[in-house]
Amino acid sequence: MFIEASYWKTTEDNKVICELCPDYCKLREGQIGVCGVRINQNGKLLSATYGSLASIALDPVEKKPLFHFLPGHKTLTIATPGCNLHCLGCQNYEISQVKIDESNKSFFENSYISPEQIVQRAVETGSKSISYSYSDPIIFYEYMFDIAKLAKEKGLKNIMVTAGYITEEPALKLMDVIDAFSIDLKFFSEKAYAKYSKGKLEPILNFIKLCLKHEKWIELTTLLVPRYLDEEQLKLIAKFISKELGPHIPWHISRFFPYYKALDLYPTPESMIKTAYEIGKEEGLYYVYTGNVKSEHEHTICPNCNNIVIERDRFFVKSVKLEKGKCSFCGYKIEGVFE
Repeated sequence: MFIEASYWKTTEDNKVICELCPDYCKLREGQIGVCGVRINQNGKLLSATYGSLASIALDPVEKKPLFHFLPGHKTLTIATPGCNLHCLGCQNYEISQVKIDESNKSFFENSYISPEQIVQRAVETGSKSISYSYSDPIIFYEYMFDIAKLAKEKGLKNIMVTAGYITEEPALKLMDVIDAFSIDLKFFSEKAYAKYSKGKLEPILNFIKLCLKHEKWIELTTLLVPRYLDEEQLKLIAKFISKELGPHIPWHISRFFPYYKALDLYPTPESMIKTAYEIGKEEGLYYVYTGNVKSEHEHTICPNCNNIVIERDRFFVKSVKLEKGKCSFCGYKIEGVFE
């Protein structure tokens, strides 16, 4: 349903400026932001996403992907339509690239699943957490925040799967309610971000560092998109993680498959996956995982003794050799949240 949005201001010429994301959309009466779901109506910025569920599912947390946050648990995952980025190869474009128009306005006006209902569903399904994912939860910020607050009261964890394209003030407020972040670091080039996603790199790096500063558990994911992502960028990403975040931060490198508006591209060659993995390890990263491909690099290996401490088969945990977060073989404390 439509509610008054947070983070906006009016201008002298009767327009509104949305301050939720770094695009700072300046909207005249009736105009919709680039996210497709925030609109200037009667001089107020409204969000169409409150309670307007597009998807709800029970997922393994590994699907987010989060490999070091309560491994093996199920997380209730929700999404509403819309996104403030426009990735050419978006795999959820049916949800993310929706824009308010006459054909779907009644859905936004009339559909409503309350935050209380979402939390109750999580409790009933035995979920340990609620994840905000599929589209980018930044665009259902108000809905996510209210759910997350209630979830914490019920002892549930909150997980945000995001590209991190958000301004500082709303990002800071999220630190009060979100426990773990799975963040897409798509490129390390402003040009690539602008061309492929219509976004900017710097605000995303700032968001990642903000999460770490507030001692949140984070894991980064990079989709290996041919022609847009090169070896130089991969080295810069690995160096950024190692030097500015810490070598213990997991890096998920995922195979790309052509989709949506990127059908002219080709699947990530296995050689590129191998190169990316080697770059991560050469930079000293402890935990580099490969995704969207069957690989031996889906297990968590103790960086001290090199034994497998969490064995996986894609998104499913087969065995855990940890005792209170420590390697059962040598006692090394594996970085993450395990209890």
